[in-house]
Amino acid sequence: MGAQRDVLANDLRGHVALDMLSAATHLYALGPLEGLRGEVSIFDSVPSIARILGDTIATERTWKARACFLVWADVSDWTWRLLDPAPPDLDALEGPLAVLAREAGHDTEEPLPFVITGTAVEMTLHVLDKRDGLPHDAERHEQAKVRRTLRGEAVELIGFHSRQHRGIFTPRDSNLHVHLRTTDGRISGHLEEIQLAAGARLAVPARNWRQ
Repeated sequence: MGAQRDVLANDLRGHVALDMLSAATHLYALGPLEGLRGEVSIFDSVPSIARILGDTIATERTWKARACFLVWADVSDWTWRLLDPAPPDLDALEGPLAVLAREAGHDTEEPLPFVITGTAVEMTLHVLDKRDGLPHDAERHEQAKVRRTLRGEAVELIGFHSRQHRGIFTPRDSNLHVHLRTTDGRISGHLEEIQLAAGARLAVPARNWRQ
Protein backbone atom coordinates (compact mmCIF):
# COMPACT_ATOMS: atom_id res chain seq x y z
CA MET A 1 0.00 0.00 0.00
CA GLY A 2 1.46 3.34 -1.04
CA ALA A 3 4.62 3.72 -3.13
CA GLN A 4 8.20 4.87 -2.82
CA ARG A 5 7.83 7.10 -5.88
CA ASP A 6 5.07 9.01 -4.09
CA VAL A 7 7.40 9.59 -1.14
CA LEU A 8 10.02 11.00 -3.51
CA ALA A 9 7.28 13.28 -4.88
CA ASN A 10 6.77 14.75 -1.37
CA ASP A 11 3.90 12.58 -0.10
CA LEU A 12 5.14 11.77 3.42
CA ARG A 13 1.74 10.96 4.89
CA GLY A 14 1.15 7.80 6.89
CA HIS A 15 -0.99 5.83 4.46
CA VAL A 16 -0.78 2.55 6.40
CA ALA A 17 -1.81 2.20 10.05
CA LEU A 18 0.16 -0.73 11.41
CA ASP A 19 -2.48 -1.70 13.94
CA MET A 20 -4.81 -2.71 11.09
CA LEU A 21 -2.39 -5.60 10.50
CA SER A 22 -1.79 -6.53 14.13
CA ALA A 23 -4.13 -9.54 14.02
CA ALA A 24 -1.93 -11.33 11.47
CA THR A 25 -0.17 -14.26 13.10
CA HIS A 26 3.02 -14.40 11.03
CA LEU A 27 3.40 -10.94 9.52
CA TYR A 28 6.57 -9.78 7.76
CA ALA A 29 6.66 -6.19 6.53
CA LEU A 30 8.81 -3.17 5.84
CA GLY A 31 8.55 0.49 4.86
CA PRO A 32 9.39 4.05 5.96
CA LEU A 33 7.77 5.64 8.98
CA GLU A 34 5.30 8.49 8.55
CA GLY A 35 7.05 11.78 7.86
CA LEU A 36 10.24 9.88 7.10
CA ARG A 37 11.16 9.98 10.78
CA GLY A 38 12.12 6.32 11.04
CA GLU A 39 11.81 2.81 9.62
CA VAL A 40 9.12 0.14 10.02
CA SER A 41 10.22 -3.51 10.18
CA ILE A 42 8.00 -6.41 11.25
CA PHE A 43 9.39 -9.89 11.84
CA ASP A 44 6.92 -12.72 12.49
CA SER A 45 4.33 -10.26 13.84
CA VAL A 46 6.86 -8.48 16.08
CA PRO A 47 7.13 -4.81 15.04
CA SER A 48 10.39 -2.89 15.34
CA ILE A 49 10.07 0.85 14.82
CA ALA A 50 13.50 2.44 14.44
CA ARG A 51 14.07 6.14 15.05
CA ILE A 52 17.07 8.38 15.54
CA LEU A 53 17.29 9.73 19.09
CA GLY A 54 20.28 11.94 19.64
CA ASP A 55 23.11 10.10 17.91
CA THR A 56 21.73 6.58 18.30
CA ILE A 57 19.21 4.24 16.71
CA ALA A 58 16.38 3.50 19.12
CA THR A 59 13.81 0.77 18.48
CA GLU A 60 10.34 0.29 19.86
CA ARG A 61 7.90 -2.63 19.70
CA THR A 62 4.61 -0.94 18.93
CA TRP A 63 1.72 -1.14 16.49
CA LYS A 64 0.88 2.51 17.15
CA ALA A 65 2.63 3.87 14.10
CA ARG A 66 1.94 4.62 10.45
CA ALA A 67 4.02 3.97 7.34
CA CYS A 68 4.28 6.11 4.21
CA PHE A 69 4.20 2.87 2.24
CA LEU A 70 4.31 -0.73 3.35
CA VAL A 71 4.84 -4.11 1.70
CA TRP A 72 3.84 -7.14 3.73
CA ALA A 73 3.07 -10.87 3.70
CA ASP A 74 1.67 -13.32 6.25
CA VAL A 75 3.89 -16.42 6.06
CA SER A 76 3.60 -19.28 8.53
CA ASP A 77 5.91 -21.83 6.87
CA TRP A 78 9.29 -21.36 5.21
CA THR A 79 11.62 -23.47 3.06
CA TRP A 80 15.24 -23.03 4.18
CA ARG A 81 18.61 -23.49 2.45
CA LEU A 82 22.20 -22.80 3.47
CA LEU A 83 23.68 -19.83 1.59
CA ASP A 84 26.87 -21.50 0.40
CA PRO A 85 28.81 -19.57 -0.63
CA ALA A 86 27.43 -16.43 0.94
CA PRO A 87 26.79 -13.78 -1.76
CA PRO A 88 29.28 -10.90 -1.71
CA ASP A 89 26.55 -8.23 -1.78
CA LEU A 90 22.78 -7.79 -1.88
CA ASP A 91 22.47 -7.77 -5.66
CA ALA A 92 24.24 -11.13 -5.82
CA LEU A 93 21.49 -12.57 -3.61
CA GLU A 94 19.12 -12.63 -6.58
CA GLY A 95 20.76 -15.77 -7.99
CA PRO A 96 20.39 -18.10 -4.98
CA LEU A 97 17.01 -16.57 -4.23
CA ALA A 98 15.73 -17.49 -7.72
CA VAL A 99 17.08 -21.04 -7.39
CA LEU A 100 15.39 -21.61 -4.04
CA ALA A 101 12.16 -19.97 -5.22
CA ARG A 102 11.94 -22.35 -8.19
CA GLU A 103 12.68 -25.35 -5.97
CA ALA A 104 9.87 -24.28 -3.65
CA GLY A 105 7.44 -24.02 -6.56
CA HIS A 106 7.25 -20.24 -6.98
CA ASP A 107 7.03 -18.24 -10.18
CA THR A 108 10.18 -16.12 -10.07
CA GLU A 109 8.40 -13.38 -12.03
CA GLU A 110 6.01 -12.86 -9.12
CA PRO A 111 6.79 -10.75 -6.02
CA LEU A 112 8.29 -12.85 -3.23
CA PRO A 113 9.17 -12.29 0.43
CA PHE A 114 12.27 -13.92 1.89
CA VAL A 115 14.20 -14.05 5.16
CA ILE A 116 17.85 -14.59 5.99
CA THR A 117 19.46 -15.43 9.31
CA GLY A 118 23.17 -15.32 10.01
CA THR A 119 26.07 -13.20 11.18
CA ALA A 120 27.13 -10.03 9.41
CA VAL A 121 30.87 -9.65 9.08
CA GLU A 122 30.05 -6.05 8.18
CA MET A 123 26.87 -4.25 7.18
CA THR A 124 25.65 -0.73 6.49
CA LEU A 125 22.11 0.33 7.31
CA HIS A 126 20.21 3.57 7.44
CA VAL A 127 17.27 5.03 9.33
CA LEU A 128 15.41 7.92 7.74
CA ASP A 129 15.30 11.05 9.88
CA LYS A 130 13.91 13.96 7.87
CA ARG A 131 14.09 17.19 9.84
CA ASP A 132 14.58 19.91 7.21
CA GLY A 133 10.87 20.72 6.71
CA LEU A 134 11.50 21.18 2.99
CA PRO A 135 9.56 19.66 0.07
CA HIS A 136 10.90 16.16 -0.41
CA ASP A 137 12.65 14.78 -3.48
CA ALA A 138 15.33 12.21 -4.33
CA GLU A 139 18.21 14.46 -3.27
CA ARG A 140 16.65 15.28 0.09
CA HIS A 141 15.82 11.60 0.55
CA GLU A 142 19.55 10.83 0.51
CA GLN A 143 20.20 13.65 2.95
CA ALA A 144 17.61 12.22 5.37
CA LYS A 145 19.43 8.88 5.70
CA VAL A 146 21.36 8.40 8.93
CA ARG A 147 23.82 5.61 8.25
CA ARG A 148 25.56 3.23 10.61
CA THR A 149 28.08 0.44 9.98
CA LEU A 150 28.01 -2.62 12.25
CA ARG A 151 30.35 -5.58 12.45
CA GLY A 152 30.05 -9.08 13.86
CA GLU A 153 26.32 -8.85 14.58
CA ALA A 154 23.89 -11.76 14.51
CA VAL A 155 21.01 -10.56 12.34
CA GLU A 156 17.72 -11.45 10.76
CA LEU A 157 16.78 -9.94 7.40
CA ILE A 158 13.34 -9.55 5.86
CA GLY A 159 13.24 -8.75 2.17
CA PHE A 160 10.89 -8.51 -0.77
CA HIS A 161 11.95 -9.24 -4.34
CA SER A 162 10.18 -8.16 -7.51
CA ARG A 163 11.19 -7.27 -11.04
CA GLN A 164 7.97 -5.30 -11.59
CA HIS A 165 7.81 -3.02 -8.55
CA ARG A 166 10.75 -0.64 -8.74
CA GLY A 167 9.68 2.69 -7.31
CA ILE A 168 6.71 1.04 -5.59
CA PHE A 169 8.04 -1.20 -2.85
CA THR A 170 11.63 -1.64 -4.06
CA PRO A 171 14.05 1.23 -4.77
CA ARG A 172 14.15 2.71 -8.24
CA ASP A 173 17.48 0.99 -8.98
CA SER A 174 16.96 -2.43 -7.39
CA ASN A 175 14.71 -5.49 -7.39
CA LEU A 176 15.23 -5.92 -3.64
CA HIS A 177 14.07 -4.04 -0.55
CA VAL A 178 15.59 -5.43 2.64
CA HIS A 179 15.39 -4.50 6.32
CA LEU A 180 17.28 -6.00 9.24
CA ARG A 181 17.14 -6.35 12.95
CA THR A 182 19.85 -7.56 15.29
CA THR A 183 18.78 -10.72 17.08
CA ASP A 184 18.84 -8.92 20.41
CA GLY A 185 16.34 -6.44 18.96
CA ARG A 186 18.27 -3.30 19.82
CA ILE A 187 18.81 -2.13 16.21
CA SER A 188 16.71 -2.32 13.07
CA GLY A 189 16.52 -0.39 9.82
CA HIS A 190 16.95 -0.40 6.06
CA LEU A 191 19.84 -2.58 4.89
CA GLU A 192 22.13 -1.06 2.26
CA GLU A 193 25.12 -3.43 2.20
CA ILE A 194 26.06 -6.64 3.95
CA GLN A 195 28.85 -9.19 3.98
CA LEU A 196 27.56 -12.40 5.54
CA ALA A 197 29.72 -14.90 7.38
CA ALA A 198 29.64 -18.59 6.47
CA GLY A 199 26.58 -20.43 7.77
CA ALA A 200 23.91 -17.90 6.80
CA ARG A 201 20.55 -19.39 5.82
CA LEU A 202 17.98 -18.18 3.26
CA ALA A 203 14.26 -18.97 3.28
CA VAL A 204 11.30 -18.44 0.96
CA PRO A 205 7.67 -19.28 1.70
CA ALA A 206 6.92 -23.00 1.61
CA ARG A 207 5.09 -24.40 -1.39
CA ASN A 208 1.64 -24.24 0.20
CA TRP A 209 1.97 -20.54 1.11
CA ARG A 210 -0.49 -18.04 -0.29
CA GLN A 211 -0.22 -14.24 -0.14
